[in-house]
Order: sequence, then C-alpha cells, then structure tokens
Amino acid sequence: MSDDTAARLGAVLGIILIGLLAGSVLTAPVVVVAPAVVVPHNPHEEAHLPVEQIPVPEGYPPMAPDAAEGASFLHNFGDGHDPTRWYKANMTYPSPHPAWLARHIHFFDDRVELELRRMRVGSKKLAGAEYQRRGLYSFGRIEVVMTPAPGSGTVSALFTHTSEQFGAQHDEIDIEFLGKNLNMVTGNYFTDGEPYRYLEMPLPFDASKEIHLYAVDWEPDRIRWYVDGQLMHTATQDEHPIPQNPSRIILQLWSGQEEQYQWHGEPTFEDGTRAAYYCLSYLKAGDTGPQCSDTFDPVAANAGRAAN
Repeated sequence: MSDDTAARLGAVLGIILIGLLAGSVLTAPVVVVAPAVVVPHNPHEEAHLPVEQIPVPEGYPPMAPDAAEGASFLHNFGDGHDPTRWYKANMTYPSPHPAWLARHIHFFDDRVELELRRMRVGSKKLAGAEYQRRGLYSFGRIEVVMTPAPGSGTVSALFTHTSEQFGAQHDEIDIEFLGKNLNMVTGNYFTDGEPYRYLEMPLPFDASKEIHLYAVDWEPDRIRWYVDGQLMHTATQDEHPIPQNPSRIILQLWSGQEEQYQWHGEPTFEDGTRAAYYCLSYLKAGDTGPQCSDTFDPVAANAGRAAN
C-alpha cells in the first residue's frame, strides 16, 4: 500500500471513529446532578454540643449537728448555701441520669433554681442539677414550695432516697413533675428496689406557671401525697411494703436516655430550662415546729411572681 493510499485510509477511519464517539455521546443517558442540600444547623445535634470537662466532686465539710441527727428543719432557699447542711452534686457516673454540675444550681433572694442543658460531659450528653440535704431523715412530713421546669423530657423532683451505698436497701419516695404535662404531679415509692405503682395526680393549673406547695406524709404503715394541703393519694402497707430506712432528701432536675422517652417524653425542652424551689421543710414524726405551709400563701405568692 502506497503512503498516499495509507494516508487516505487513515483519514477515513478517523472520520468514522469520530462519528462513532459522537453518536455514543448523543445517545448516552443524561445524568442530572442534584444541587447540594444544605441542612440547617441544629444546636441539639451531638456534633454541635459544647464540651464540658469531667466535674470533680465537691468535698464534704463537717456536717451540722442537726443534719447529722436527721432533725426537723425549715429552710427558705433565699438564705443561700450552707455546705454543713447542703451538698451540691458535681459529678458523673454510669447511669441513665445526666451529669450533675454544681454551677447549674443558682441562688436568688427568695429561691434556688436548678438548670438543665445539652452538653458533652464525659459520656453524657446532658447536664442537670442535684441539690441534697445532708443527713438521713426518717418518718415525718416533707413539704416543698416550687415550680417545675417546662419542656418535654424534663423531670423536676423532690424525693427521699437510700441504697446500698448508705448501708441500706434501695428505698425511695417520689414527688415528680414531667415537663411534657405540667397539669399533673406524679408519685411513686420503692421498697427494697421494688416500685409501688406510678401515680398521675391531676392539677387544675400548669405547675410551671404557678407556685404551689406539695407534701408527702411518710408513716411506718402509709404514705400520703398532698397539693396545697389537699390529700391526693394514700398508699398503705397492705398494698406494698412501706420504706423503713432513713434516707437523704434530694432536689433534682434531669432528663434520661432513650429508654425513658416513653415516660418523660423526648428531650425537646428549651436549653437552660429551670425548676425553682422556694422552701423545703421536714417535720419529724412526733415533733412540733414550723413548716413551709405555716407561712405559704399560694395567692400571695403567685401575685408576687406575676408582678416580677
């Protein structure tokens, strides 16, 4: 084949190849690339949670003699923090509870407020607050003047508690509020770790918007729950054994893990939600003395709150 013939043949083949390539491009399926979806920032997403260092538990100074004896007391929270009688939890440990941060306990002239926030503290993704009365307390009447925190997922509590850590079985008596429904107060108790039954006691008001007095009478054979002096429920020894062990008295604001969502609701609460406690009293069985109810007037208290 001459060079001239070879050149003409190469040109023809090149034209054919170009045609084939063009045809393949024209007949190929068209791939449409969707524009990137911009997901709006969600401050509740784990990646955006602020990180807090693991808290160091606070020390225990000598306990006041009356607290060590489990004596009757009346405490107005405007009096401030007394470490010989009160303890600010500042710790995290394996449990369904959040981390406890002492700086989430805020003191004002007439109350103490407990705060709940989303943040990484070790393996925890929430940080709440726990304020404990030092000493162990037995049968008697416990009264609290308070407003619970609003928002699904919050649990505002006053309860008694003891466990193996204190040389006893798990005994507990609860007054709790679920932020998903603040037209009720809930109650329960545990004896040797076994619960009585979950109580939902309806209220004619939103407990987060009004100051009221809640109480529990703890006797050897029965427990009674009250709201503003009105009896809401009585549990007796015949239904379920009554706790017998002296216990701590604890205030808490917390939210749990997914296994608790069905109970307390998904944690969609507004970050920084707070529960407020104004007065706490314990009157030991057989004692006489002042209690929160002696001076608390719900009408006056709520009028004053509205004015502020």
